[in-house]
Amino acid sequence: MTNQIARSAAAVVLVFGLGAGAASAQNVAPAAPSRDVMADVLAELRALRSELRQASEAGIKAQLLVGRLQLQEDRIGGLSKQLAETQQQLSDNDKARGSLKAQVDLIDGNLGKSSSTEREEGEQVLAPLKGILQQIEKRDQELRTKESYLTNLIAEEQSRWTSFNSMLDQLAATLGAK
Repeated sequence: MTNQIARSAAAVVLVFGLGAGAASAQNVAPAAPSRDVMADVLAELRALRSELRQASEAGIKAQLLVGRLQLQEDRIGGLSKQLAETQQQLSDNDKARGSLKAQVDLIDGNLGKSSSTEREEGEQVLAPLKGILQQIEKRDQELRTKESYLTNLIAEEQSRWTSFNSMLDQLAATLGAK
């Protein structure tokens, strides 16, 4: 029985001891962080904000440049298609002019050997052919002007494309350096 009383007393002491220890632990306040730690945390937070803002700006710039680059590529593609069509029209025009010129020269050469009546009839046939030949030559000049214009325009657009591409390269280099 004394053992049992001793155990009960030890249990009571233990319960009171733990309760007092817990109460005293609750009364102890955590140590206040030093000023230097707070300043360091604040500086790191500001640096993170700055980096986030720079990354966001770089992302927006990159998206704009890629969009402009794609527009330039589309524009150059469209102009190149127009140039190819113009060059095909020039080729077709040259063939038509060559064929018509050969006919006019043949008829004109035969008229020199003909009588005056045949010459007059031949001139009546030649007049519309010569008119068509003049129209072909006028169209040829228009097409050559258009070809020159498109060639210059493509060169300008390619220059813009190169400029946008170099800006994108510079942005990538800037981001890679960080």
